[in-house]
Amino acid sequence: FSVLASLGTNNILVKDLLNDPDKKNMLMGSGLFIRFAGSILASVLIIIASSFTEEDNAMRWLLFLASLQPIIRSFEVINLYFQAKVVSKFTVIAQLISLTCISILKIYLVVNEFPLIYFIYLFAIDSAIVGSILLIFYRRMGNSVRSMQFSIPIIRSLIGRSWPLIFSGMLTTIYLKVDQVMLQHMLDDTAVGLYAAAVKISEAWITIPWILSGSLYPALVNAHKENNTLFMNRIRQMYILLIVVALSVIIPVSIFSKFIILFIFGGEYSGSFSTLQIHIFSSLFIFFGSISNRWLILENNQRYWMINSAIGAIANIVLNLYLIPIYGINGAAMATLISYAFAYYFAYAIPKATRKIFIEQNKSLLRVILIIPAIRELKKIKFR
Repeated sequence: FSVLASLGTNNILVKDLLNDPDKKNMLMGSGLFIRFAGSILASVLIIIASSFTEEDNAMRWLLFLASLQPIIRSFEVINLYFQAKVVSKFTVIAQLISLTCISILKIYLVVNEFPLIYFIYLFAIDSAIVGSILLIFYRRMGNSVRSMQFSIPIIRSLIGRSWPLIFSGMLTTIYLKVDQVMLQHMLDDTAVGLYAAAVKISEAWITIPWILSGSLYPALVNAHKENNTLFMNRIRQMYILLIVVALSVIIPVSIFSKFIILFIFGGEYSGSFSTLQIHIFSSLFIFFGSISNRWLILENNQRYWMINSAIGAIANIVLNLYLIPIYGINGAAMATLISYAFAYYFAYAIPKATRKIFIEQNKSLLRVILIIPAIRELKKIKFR
């Protein structure tokens, strides 16, 4: 339910901050209101769901405490302002400081054998530290939280454009979890453990494309405002950069999967080698998607993101039902790879409105394969 916290407005809000800087305070205030309201909704749904799924009162209390984290994180809407201003370094600094503090606290709790509930408190402390530091940087840039104002028309506009992204986020959650749920029902806990080990390594890189594309998003928005030629050049450069980074991860992980699994998890997880080799290739399509989805938002075609995600999620479930009985945990990895390939790549070839995305993905992939054209494009990348 945490996907409801921002109600899918993040990228749209960054776009609006770049297009209408004079409305900064109203956009920021409206964004803060949406995040706060969405976080409360997510927390309420978590509490309701836990009352039906958890019989242990202690576990319900832990879930309640964990559900408060999105509410505390509402002020991280300031991060979107930093993205629009291309000063994401402030967010990185805030997260590094928080990570250091939380890591020290975790070590202290483990050494002194504190109960689980204290680790749950750390989620709230983490969000509070990050939010507080972001507020300090926000004020140092000459801004004030008190100047923020929410506007009903702006809130309606943001939610009206973001509702497909809400469903896309929920469907992405299905992508990430449904395979392990189905493995548990169709095979056993051992299979889930082996598969989870491979997935944990494969998905360790999942934030990289979103960080990179987020950093380049302002340049994309500005190019979109100027002219189509500049915009398409920026799109091509971003695709090439993300493909190069993706392959820089995929190829070594695939080749050294055995060593990586043994080093991190030990010999008892040797059954995860081939699963990791298959699953890691789904990363390429996640890297593709991080750009394609922003392209859709800029052209107000985010409904296609939702449609592709829905079809991909259904395909993932159907493929798992067919492939798991035949190939076991490798079948689940194959199902994930195929469904990602469809949702983030092949599906764009079907509607006329998104066919240019499919064409540009192929052109960029070809440039990377040829190497020299890719190097030329990478030299031209700009962040503004």
